[in-house]
Amino acid sequence: MFVALALLIVMVDFFLYTLIAYRESNEHYNDDSPATAVRAVDAALSRREDGAWTLSEDGEQALDERDAWALLVDESGAVAWSQRVPDEVPRSFSPNDVAMAAHYAKIADYPAFFWDRDDGLLVVGFPKGEYWHESLTYPASTIANLPLYVLLVFAVDLGILFVLYAVARRRTQSAVGPIVDALDALSEGRAAELNLKGDLREIGQRITEASGIIEQKDAARANWIRGVSHDIRTPLSMILGYADAIAADEGASDDVRADAQVIRAQGLKIKDLVTDLNTASKLDYDMQPLDLERVHLPRLLRSVVAEHVNSGLDELHPLELDLDENALDAVVLADERLIGRAVENAIANARLHNERGCRVQVALAVRGERALVRVADDGAGTSAEELAELKARLARARTARSAAGSYGEEHGLGLVLVDRIVRAHGGSISIESEPGRGFSVELSLPLA
Repeated sequence: MFVALALLIVMVDFFLYTLIAYRESNEHYNDDSPATAVRAVDAALSRREDGAWTLSEDGEQALDERDAWALLVDESGAVAWSQRVPDEVPRSFSPNDVAMAAHYAKIADYPAFFWDRDDGLLVVGFPKGEYWHESLTYPASTIANLPLYVLLVFAVDLGILFVLYAVARRRTQSAVGPIVDALDALSEGRAAELNLKGDLREIGQRITEASGIIEQKDAARANWIRGVSHDIRTPLSMILGYADAIAADEGASDDVRADAQVIRAQGLKIKDLVTDLNTASKLDYDMQPLDLERVHLPRLLRSVVAEHVNSGLDELHPLELDLDENALDAVVLADERLIGRAVENAIANARLHNERGCRVQVALAVRGERALVRVADDGAGTSAEELAELKARLARARTARSAAGSYGEEHGLGLVLVDRIVRAHGGSISIESEPGRGFSVELSLPLA
């Protein structure tokens, strides 16, 4: 950037110098130049046979147009002829006077130009201040070093330009830096407040106002989710309670008891969804900090699997636990409730997408400094295109302000919430699948 700016300045300077030189040359050194006037007077001045001097109309016009005067000095130094000569101009010149006048191009402070003729020295003078002339004398070594001096001046100019450029760039970065940080904060769902001064003050105010509006909307969404969850909890508990009672009533017909089982299963799905929404909301808005503790993963996984097996609701999806020998003592620093929720959602995802049934395996292994929890099924699996879309959706959800906003696509909120929970613990998830060969979700967590 700096090099391009320096080259541009050099090119502009060269163009301006050429333009100014051309303009000055056309304006002062064509028909109006001193040399042109001197030649015109010289051509117009002649001596008649009777010895008298005469100046033609062209010569008169040349002097009139320039408000100039003229005289002719003969060999003796006397003024043989004159025209419009000011009073302060001498009427005779010694050789020394002529030499000094020619050297300084001035006679009595009038700019004067000289023309050698056979019959004398013609002098044409112009109004004071019309032309500037200076006689300069330099050593030959100075002229020889002139290119070096030009390069030195150019280098100093570039140095000054670079300093100005660096200072301006630093000021710009210091002014724009807080704005970039604020925009990054907004994109990550954090509040941003700017107190800028000068020309950028209005931008800072707009960003702060936008942050406030976003915070208000986030708070309203979180309150809505919390309110809906609270309103649903009581009637949902009643539905599940009555469904359990009907399913356990030996006096009811088999069809009625089967319908009650279906009602209970669907009610549990609604309960899980409400729980997921609440959990996602709390993670999105930091409403509930992680309750970190040392969690013994084998014990946690046994508890999750046992709860599913003991529920007796899903004979189509048998669940098994496989603990690697090197993972029997695996411990992670985590929120036990959230990690359990992530594993439950991975299991629920396998059951949801294999309605005809499949075998689900929960496995635990240790690789290096990480614990790997793998939930895999041998069901229908998914195509490469669908798998790529699911991975892209998870990537989009990671940059979204709200995980709850990702609900409603094919895989619901389940895997998005799994990803959010695991990432909140410094981990990551990976998903793999092939058509007809099942689907797997692997949770990678750092060991404590």
